[in-house]
Formats: sequence, structure tokens, C-alpha cells
Amino acid sequence: MAKNGRKTKNKKNGNNGSKSLGNNLYKLAKNASGYLAFFSQLTAKDYSDLNATSSYKNEDMATKLKIASNIVTGRLTGLHAFKGDNLYGSDEIPFTINPGGMVNKFTGLGLAGVLYGKSGVKLLPQKQKVQAIGKNLLIGGGIGGLFDPPMNSNSQSKTMASSPKVLGVVQQNRMATMQTGMFSESGDSTGGSF
Repeated sequence: MAKNGRKTKNKKNGNNGSKSLGNNLYKLAKNASGYLAFFSQLTAKDYSDLNATSSYKNEDMATKLKIASNIVTGRLTGLHAFKGDNLYGSDEIPFTINPGGMVNKFTGLGLAGVLYGKSGVKLLPQKQKVQAIGKNLLIGGGIGGLFDPPMNSNSQSKTMASSPKVLGVVQQNRMATMQTGMFSESGDSTGGSF
């Protein structure tokens, strides 16, 4: 007891643990990871097209925020908050649903984090923290992938089936197999089929 008759509490070092850098970084990562995964997955293909234009990089921050909000609201609802000439087509982005987009790098990382946290190995460090961040990545990446556009609008993979280069390769392969005799017409009763 102290001189005035009150009991004094011993301060433990554990009280300062909530203010440590590691705990603050964990809180930041836990709270931001889901939103970052959602926004990154939803806008990655649109931004790859925008960053290909040199004039977009020179736009001011207000215009870039307008474009970002048009991309997000356009993909989620089909509505656009901002209209204008210098928005690089972001005011025409359609509403999209892409169930195949739910399998992406963020859902893979999130699933790995959840499985890490659920593992039965007791020696693994920070299992609960990794599992919480993984859960947020899984949810944010899954929702962002659901509304993600199926293909990049400027990529060659969208027109790959009708591309002259691809069709030329297919025709060359057919000609090569016909010349080798594997599928050429012969006196074979099977006609070159399997």
C-alpha cells in the first residue's frame, strides 16, 4: 500500500504492446487488404489500357479520381457520376459480371492465408493474423473479380480466334500434317482417323 492508503497497480509492459509498430501495421494491413484487393482486381484491366496512353499520365489528380470513380461505379452499377471529353472513355464503361474472374491472384493468396491459419502445425507464427488478412483478401478479390471485365479491351487475346496470324498458323499446321501423310488420303480403311 502507498502512504495515502490506496493500492498501486503495477504497470505491465503489455499495455504498450497495442501501440507497437507491428500491431499498428497489422491493423493497417487487415483493414486495407480487402479494399485494396477489390479495387485492384476491379480496375486492373481498365488501368492497363489507360496507362498505355501517354496523355493519361499527365492528367491532374482530380481527373484521375473522376476516371477511377467512373470505372468502379460503371463496373458495379453501369452508372457514371462524371461525363466529359477528357475522361478517356470511362463514362462508357458497362456493368459487367464475370464469375470466372473470381479465381485470381488475390483469392489465391487469401485462400493460402486462410489455410495457413487453419493448419494444425502449432509452430507456425502469427496464424490468426495471417488468417484474418487472408480472409479479407479472399473476400475483396472475389467480389472484385466478380465484376471484373472478362478480357482486356486492347489485348490480342480478345481477337485471338479471328486474328490472321493465328489462322495462318492453324492453316500451316494443317498443311504440314497433310504433307506428312498422317492424315492424307490413302488406301487406309480407317481414312486417317483414330
